[in-house]
Amino acid sequence: MIKKIYIISRLKIEMNKRRCMYDLLQGASTTCYLALHPQVSGISGSYFVDNNVSETSSHGRDMDLAKKLWDFSVNLTNQNSRSQ
Repeated sequence: MIKKIYIISRLKIEMNKRRCMYDLLQGASTTCYLALHPQVSGISGSYFVDNNVSETSSHGRDMDLAKKLWDFSVNLTNQNSRSQ
């Protein structure tokens, strides 16, 4: 079974002009946590932020938008493979 985990390593500039940047270790934290920690070994299909399960934005749950992105990506990769 392929583990479907949606990961974000948050390198984020907040809109209120307060800057919040993660260094290399902080940015890799969630990825390493999901790859190595036994506490999340049975979790699949979840979205994680800062080592915690989190809700996706409305865009992340929009299946029509996901299909458009998928179709665009397929079209783009097909064009690139033909030009090489």
